[in-house]
Amino acid sequence: MFTDKADERITHAHRGARAYAPENTMPAFQKALELRAEAIELDVNLTKDGYAVIFHDYVLTRTTNIAELPHLQKHGEKTGIHHLTLEEVRMLDAGKWYAENDPHRQIAAGTVSAETAAAFEGTFVPTLDELLFFIKASGVLLNLEIKDQTKIGDNSHTIVHTILEQIKVHEIQDQIMISSFNHDYLKTIHAEMPEMPLGVLTEERIENAVDYCKQLHAAAYHPCRTFTTADDIKALREAGLMVNIWTINCEHELYAFANWGTSGLISDFPDKARAAILEVTAQ
Repeated sequence: MFTDKADERITHAHRGARAYAPENTMPAFQKALELRAEAIELDVNLTKDGYAVIFHDYVLTRTTNIAELPHLQKHGEKTGIHHLTLEEVRMLDAGKWYAENDPHRQIAAGTVSAETAAAFEGTFVPTLDELLFFIKASGVLLNLEIKDQTKIGDNSHTIVHTILEQIKVHEIQDQIMISSFNHDYLKTIHAEMPEMPLGVLTEERIENAVDYCKQLHAAAYHPCRTFTTADDIKALREAGLMVNIWTINCEHELYAFANWGTSGLISDFPDKARAAILEVTAQ
């Protein structure tokens, strides 16, 4: 199970290896495997007709070509996954933007060739079903974030039930941890699937984080790097909780958090995170 790694330090490829490929796409997940990430972190949203897909933002403009497809712009620049059916979502190109924007300056640095970047054009937004086939076949761990649907006022489908049903169908529970900023989702998951490891995602410091996680039956705490200290990590680890920090890209921070005993380094550069872990654990 995911929690079998509780006493180790592992790399979580943030939205796949998104420094080197378009985030939350199959090329990014494949690259994460090539870079030997032990876990892949990604985001799940729902389409208008209730299909679970891998996508981060609440709007589509940043990481798709929807600006070129006026017939899909049902709410202008605010059009999101939840406004489109799965069939419409599959019309989008989720890879072309990477070469155009070079978000982590990896094409400019020569780490990603222009030819490789150009080949991302035509990449689909993956469905959760497709992703779970990939995860099960590869054996990699999955840190699955459920995006908060209440933020977009869409209560027409229950995202938690949709995700849990697909996990059950694929019989892949042992490879997954589910996290969310919506902690009510975590309560629902525990009630329906108590054996599922849970991660408490937070953008703000939670006082008495150990007690809070235990109240939610969580196996892990997922705080932002900006407010998490070595003492925090020590207390959480001594309480038996995993601590997976997001999002760490600077090498000196990767080494610091690895040295402090962080369970998981969530990074856009899984190769750099892995190098930091290997160096620290070799000491």
